[in-house]
Amino acid sequence: MSFIILTSIIIISTLLLVELVFRVYHFRKYQRNYHVSIKFPWDKSHVVPHPFLTFAYKRNSWIDQNQRLPYPIHTNKYFSYKHPLRINNMGHLGEDFTFDKPDGVLRIACLGHSSTANNLADERRDYNYCKMLENYLNEEFADNDSVKKVEVYNCGIGGWVSIDIMIDFLLNIVHTKPDYVVLYYGYNDLYFQLNDDFELDYSHNRKNLGEALHVIKKGYYFPKIRFWHSYECLKDKLFGTGNVRNEVLRKVITDKPKPQNNFHDLKVEMNILKNILIVCKYYGINVIISSFAYYDHENTPLTNKLSQGVALENKQLKLLAEEFDAVFVDAAEYIPQKDDYFVDCVHFSPKGMSMIARYFGDAIVGDYKKKTGELKEEISVQATL
Repeated sequence: MSFIILTSIIIISTLLLVELVFRVYHFRKYQRNYHVSIKFPWDKSHVVPHPFLTFAYKRNSWIDQNQRLPYPIHTNKYFSYKHPLRINNMGHLGEDFTFDKPDGVLRIACLGHSSTANNLADERRDYNYCKMLENYLNEEFADNDSVKKVEVYNCGIGGWVSIDIMIDFLLNIVHTKPDYVVLYYGYNDLYFQLNDDFELDYSHNRKNLGEALHVIKKGYYFPKIRFWHSYECLKDKLFGTGNVRNEVLRKVITDKPKPQNNFHDLKVEMNILKNILIVCKYYGINVIISSFAYYDHENTPLTNKLSQGVALENKQLKLLAEEFDAVFVDAAEYIPQKDDYFVDCVHFSPKGMSMIARYFGDAIVGDYKKKTGELKEEISVQATL
């Protein structure tokens, strides 16, 4: 009997020591406790397989607030969302998109990944730069007789890469007849450029969600023990979190980037984006292209390498804008690299969202007035907030 008691004490003491060491290590490294995800079953998820995309959002559904995630900067101040978010008839966030466009409507389609789709919430309200842009433009055009209403469509999906954005634009967004496309994209493709192997279609490091589905489901069948952070971390890494939203990007990406590698071929990404611009030119859609703002707050070998990659992308994006006579907004130059403007390396805080919405808004207003003869001088984006 005493042996059993002694063994139990040793086991419990060891587990408590491991838990203590893990919590101290994690807090020192990330300045927060380990985030234990709430279990969320696949059949209730808003993320679904798609025949042509890596994954898609389920149309006419909702993102449950139990899937919200914290951010490394401003920990516990901002979350991805506070209330359930609606996914519209085109599989994007916000109100339904329409194919009809009444006279007097100026329609803007914002293309990108999570930096565009990103919804942010605190205890007071939700924030999204696309909605901020819509409000700003409606104020700017309030006295314009030819523009009665401005509609801004949020066409971003978190985790998408350039080819996903291109396919969605060609199959869906172009048919909504946008007057302007705002292309704010960078960073995500770089993860596929730093692997040992490389394929032009990224198949060396990316699976369709349907292929990865059987792996994603495993984590849901393990019990959640919310106070046992070391167990949760180990289980999450081996079997998944049981939360579909968290698992998607872990399972469709098959390899981790290696910072010691060189970027294979950034022209692949630019050629994909170029196809979007070619289609825009054919349909007479005006284009705003932005450099990508990256905040290397972690300063690790990988984030340093990604920062170099974003700088290379931004040079190519500026050349694309020149080639297609698009308005170029240098967000990477304008937005300060400070905690006030970001919640992590690529997602904006409300202050950052407000700033980039103002920059894009000024670019659109200036370009519109120039093309309608209301503005003679060159467009200069100099928003001051």
